[in-house]
Amino acid sequence: MSFAEGLEDINQTTIYIPYLPANRKENASSKEESSSLFPERDLPNGCELRMKAYKTAWSKCLTRVQEIVRILYSPVVDTIIERVENAYSDQLPGLPNYELPVITVTSSSTSSSLFDEVASRLEVASRLEVASRLEGEDLFEANGNYVTHIYPTECSSILLTMKSLVSGFVRRSPNPDYDDVKRKPTTSLANYDIALLEAWYEALCEARGNKRMQLAVMVHDFEQFDPTVVQDLFEICSHSISRLPLVFVLALVGPPTPSYLHTIYPRSTLSLLCVRNCRLPPSQDALHEILLKVFFDIDFEPPVMIGPPIIEFLTDFFTRHSLSLDSIVSILQLVHMKHFEDPLTLLVSEISLPNAKDRLSQPISFSFLDSIFMRVHHSSLVADVDHAMRWRAETLDRLLDSIDAARDTFHHQARLSRVAFQVMLSVQKFMLHRGFKTAEGDKTLSEVMSLAIRGRLGKQKLNIDRLDELVEDLNDFFGWLPETIRQDEEEIIAQLDSARSLLDRSSPSQGIAAQFGNDLSEYFQMRLISLEDLPLWDIWYTGSLPFPSELINPSFRASVFAGLLYPQDYVRRHRSLENGMREETDNVGLAHLPDTSIIFKGYLESGKMINVFDWFESFAFEQDAQKQRLRQTSSRNRKERKSPSKGKARQSKVQEDSREEGEESEEEWKVEVQARFVRALHELDYLGFIKHTGRKADHVLRTVFDPPE
Repeated sequence: MSFAEGLEDINQTTIYIPYLPANRKENASSKEESSSLFPERDLPNGCELRMKAYKTAWSKCLTRVQEIVRILYSPVVDTIIERVENAYSDQLPGLPNYELPVITVTSSSTSSSLFDEVASRLEVASRLEVASRLEGEDLFEANGNYVTHIYPTECSSILLTMKSLVSGFVRRSPNPDYDDVKRKPTTSLANYDIALLEAWYEALCEARGNKRMQLAVMVHDFEQFDPTVVQDLFEICSHSISRLPLVFVLALVGPPTPSYLHTIYPRSTLSLLCVRNCRLPPSQDALHEILLKVFFDIDFEPPVMIGPPIIEFLTDFFTRHSLSLDSIVSILQLVHMKHFEDPLTLLVSEISLPNAKDRLSQPISFSFLDSIFMRVHHSSLVADVDHAMRWRAETLDRLLDSIDAARDTFHHQARLSRVAFQVMLSVQKFMLHRGFKTAEGDKTLSEVMSLAIRGRLGKQKLNIDRLDELVEDLNDFFGWLPETIRQDEEEIIAQLDSARSLLDRSSPSQGIAAQFGNDLSEYFQMRLISLEDLPLWDIWYTGSLPFPSELINPSFRASVFAGLLYPQDYVRRHRSLENGMREETDNVGLAHLPDTSIIFKGYLESGKMINVFDWFESFAFEQDAQKQRLRQTSSRNRKERKSPSKGKARQSKVQEDSREEGEESEEEWKVEVQARFVRALHELDYLGFIKHTGRKADHVLRTVFDPPE
């Protein structure tokens, strides 16, 4: 498999390259090492095929999430862009001095996609102007803007902050007819001098016909900046307002009133600023909107449906640990990756397994077909004899048709469940608006989603007035549905028409509301059922599978201890042996462990204070014993390889060489052992296992006790 595409993609943060030994042929097929978790029922190239299927499914889900986030942020983005473009034209007249425009974006969550959208929208004017100028047409009248980003990790001092600010703009050429050019440091101003930015902006205005453009500065994680550095930055920039139209956009996380800016910074700094506030919608609403529009929307069919444990974990993690929309994307991506570990997920769509008939007709695919046959016909519950008889009567075409039928059945039932869920939300919204309590009135939207997927929603009671409005709303809802879905909902539509006709003929609606409520309850019980009752449901549905929380919230202490005590579990190669068993590595001696693991064994056996010299002596003793064993092994191998005729002469020569070599390298060996011990000791010190004390110069203090069993 070629990984050139993944290496060239700048959006990929991690690229997995599987290990391939030098002596292994790429065309090996019979005893090829498999990285599948289920090699007994997987295809030979199942991992590669599932990776492609995962990318297709996740790309569809990710595109949908990005569209939803873009729609959620669209009003705020429009407001930010409008305030940036009017920052210097919308100022109070008669001010004693110019004020530096500052736009604060307050949100309870953090998301890099917001500033990316703002930056792309602001810079599109500059790109369109460059394109129209190159074509010789004046198609764009706006001035355009330039944008740069600064981060707290790059701005620990005012010098680094000014360097990041100035370099973010001047690294681009002011002339749109030329590409970016490199400056000569010996003939230019310093890259942290704001005068360099002023000269660059003057050249930019001349190159663009004396058009004045805004210089927007996106300040990420504003609370993490040093306040003294920010005060100096604002003061320096405020002196250049007449020559540099800088506009700062600050990302704030916290309550809007009182804001972090007014709480931390003094009045002398705030007097230099013209602050305008923008606020994002609540994060909980964004989470519910993403879940609704991705997994419960009628107009969108997700390739993989998530189960109640995923929804519960996602809600709990988002509300308690990270209020970032990026965390939602990460969790959903991990869910998709975990789901496509099963070999049967190759059948998630018709395009996931191209040329399925040709691939599955080969004898090597029999185990994969057998696992499908057992799921389709439930043959795991019958005797082996009956299983073999059924296999003889089965054909590949009929088995593939069964898979297609199961896929259509699942998507059809999932679509009907989404329609019923939307109807239930409409009923609940209507009743809450009228002041009536519903069966799910005390539950959050995510909890209602989990109950709906499990098929455990309660009955609906509609003993309320103004039922005609609800009936009209539901009629309008079903009227907008596609014709294919309306055909499946003919019964509930007929009940709506009957209720509407009864309401037109009689004024009291209590009895009609009770009857219609019973009809709705039966409709919900028929539609909102558990998807785990469908055949082959685990191909398209995660079900009750819990989320692998250890992937995003690992136990660091247990991981560090396991890495030091059993390093072979991290560096060994998981080779599939001929008997299907892995190599046993539980009883590995100290001779086969790295230096850090050797001294860590002594660390666990010592008391609160450790004598470094005694520690080194035990380490040196183990290294000497290991060296002696290596000498004996090498001499034994030489004896086995020597010829009978020249054995005595060669043996005497080897003894003399080893004696001379031992006298010369004894001192070097001691120095090497000391260096290895010091390096291993420094590694434990870096990990925080030891603490130096001034009471005893030759002792160190243990910081970790009670190691795991």
